[in-house]
Amino acid sequence: MKRILTLDLIAQTPGLDSIRQQIMTETRRTVYAKVLDIHAAQWDTASQKSLSPAWHLSVFFADFRGESVAEVAGKRYEVYRTHGSGDYIELYLGEKVG
Repeated sequence: MKRILTLDLIAQTPGLDSIRQQIMTETRRTVYAKVLDIHAAQWDTASQKSLSPAWHLSVFFADFRGESVAEVAGKRYEVYRTHGSGDYIELYLGEKVG
């Protein structure tokens, strides 16, 4: 049985506030994703970036625009790897360790 969920993809772009200090502006979009299994090799890839793998998702290729942050069920994760194949792209999400 396929498990489908919604996630927010969050783009972060630098900008300036009213007193010209640099801030990060976030733009979020909600997309649908299919949940995939996390394989053992992902633990090695994620740990190299001080992350613990949390999600392996597949989204429609046109829905992903290179965002580096995603939010699933109210919790933020870093997109530490992507893998494209055809109409879909796989996103690997992890959370900081330590």
